[in-house]
Amino acid sequence: MSNMKKRVLSIILILFLILNISLMLAQENQTKIDNAYDCLEEKVGDCSSLTSPEDKIFSLLAIGECQDEVSSNLDNRYSEYEDNVKLTAQAILALERVNVNTEEAQEWLYSQNATPDNMDWLLQIESTEETICTISYEGSSFPNIVVGEDKTINDDAGACLTRYGGDYWLRISHSCYDYEFEISCDNSFSTNLLYKKTEGTSSDILYVSGDTSTASPGGATTEQVHSLCFTQDGTCDYEASLWAARVLDFVGYDISSYLPYLVTMRDESENQQYLPESFLYSLTGDFRGELLSTPLPVSNDRYYDTALAFLPFQGETLEEKTDAIDWLLEEGTQGNDGCWNGGNIRDTAFILYSLWPRTLGISGGGDEGLDCESSGYYCSSPFSCSEAGGNELDEYKESCFGTNICCTKQLIESCDEQGGEVCGSDEQCSISLTEASDTSECCLGSCRTVSEKTECELYGDGNCRTSCYSTEEEAEYDCPSNRVCCIEKVIEEKKSYWWIWVLIILIILVVLGIIFKDKFRQLWFKFKTKVLSKIGKGKGKGKGMPGPRPGFPPSRPGMPPRRPIPRRALPPSQRQAIKKPTGKPKREVEDVLKKLKEMGK
Repeated sequence: MSNMKKRVLSIILILFLILNISLMLAQENQTKIDNAYDCLEEKVGDCSSLTSPEDKIFSLLAIGECQDEVSSNLDNRYSEYEDNVKLTAQAILALERVNVNTEEAQEWLYSQNATPDNMDWLLQIESTEETICTISYEGSSFPNIVVGEDKTINDDAGACLTRYGGDYWLRISHSCYDYEFEISCDNSFSTNLLYKKTEGTSSDILYVSGDTSTASPGGATTEQVHSLCFTQDGTCDYEASLWAARVLDFVGYDISSYLPYLVTMRDESENQQYLPESFLYSLTGDFRGELLSTPLPVSNDRYYDTALAFLPFQGETLEEKTDAIDWLLEEGTQGNDGCWNGGNIRDTAFILYSLWPRTLGISGGGDEGLDCESSGYYCSSPFSCSEAGGNELDEYKESCFGTNICCTKQLIESCDEQGGEVCGSDEQCSISLTEASDTSECCLGSCRTVSEKTECELYGDGNCRTSCYSTEEEAEYDCPSNRVCCIEKVIEEKKSYWWIWVLIILIILVVLGIIFKDKFRQLWFKFKTKVLSKIGKGKGKGKGMPGPRPGFPPSRPGMPPRRPIPRRALPPSQRQAIKKPTGKPKREVEDVLKKLKEMGK
């Protein structure tokens, strides 16, 4: 066999080994996932023992159980749900998964809204040159509103519109949000609305709402505030607004009026625990980079947070998701019974629904066998489908998990539109790269050179986090402020994979045997020859005392040993005669034999 053939054979065997190990590890992971489903089904049973509304809702989402319990509570929200907006939204999502009609509950949910009182809305008028405008609303008209070349406004427009922020904008009074404002100017101009938190809050960031309206000289534009939140007990509830907006968007409602509130209030410290980026990414397509770079947990429950963080990425494969899966399936994180967080039903069900969803065998669903993506369409959020100019395909809806729909077009924005950038050749993105319309290497995190890596990453092979995972421990390497260096714990007792190593060693030995078979044959021949020669030299040499002679059986117990009868030795002359009888006369030989017989008597 030539050297080239040997190398090719070795490479094939090594690839075969790697493939087999990968398959074995994948099978092991699948077994852990199956164990989690088995554990959840055993704990849920027939739902009679469950007392928590969320346990029932998420069990329905994950394994299709507790449908009657969730449905009855949704119809009578004064029982377990007690007019609870968040639970109602979650129940609608779960029942929609098993094709139960929830239109009445959807209408009730959509009606639970109010106008936030902690936001300011501003009217902006711009022109490339000084222009004189007239603003009209509610039957009143305010002419001679001058917008100068420096963009400042010279006067208020009644009680509803007062100058704000260095006279660059007109602040809209809260009591005038329902009014429609018409603006007309003598030069070409544009108008739009801005919003922000109220004065004196922790942030002065301005956000642009909707599209910008333009008009020619003498033309007119109209602007109106659309600002809503979902309420719980009469006041805006941020977590309830997140869940309600996401679910109503999924079933087809226009939730654009709720987005300003959700976006503006997301960076409030008390709202960070709800991981708003997960909801906003599903609703707007923005905040992907912020979501993937957010260190978990954001609340006291890392299991729930992990499921929520990767809920928008059902069906996607990305590095951060793979890391989360590895953590969930490692020994010590997943319980021996297969469940997570000490057998917590809600968390276990949410993890399975988010990361490993299964198609439920529910009758009355979409056409069996129809798959959205294999048919050439795209699973996306309703917002992304609308932005891409696509149409929703209801017949494929069941093949898209979570709150995604099947759309005829895919929205792929440019890297800049997604808020990302392309890193340089000497830079590395802080999170995994994403696809954009103009590049496949769009970084939605931060680009940094190797020298910008922290001491923790460079020397400790760790990561800087706000808090370490259960499988990590703090190290003394430097990190940015408010973060600690987290490195993997050294676990002495780990699950044994000795059989994998035995298999690897055996395959390596086989490969070596094939490559060096001629040398092994020579060594074996030398070894065998040497051993046989030693055996031949030692043949016939007695060691120790000889055993009993033939013809003498061993003595019986209790009897003295029989002494053998001694045989008389022959004289040398006689022995000589016996050895050389040939050549003597026949008579002489007969005489010798006769004497011997007499001596033997």
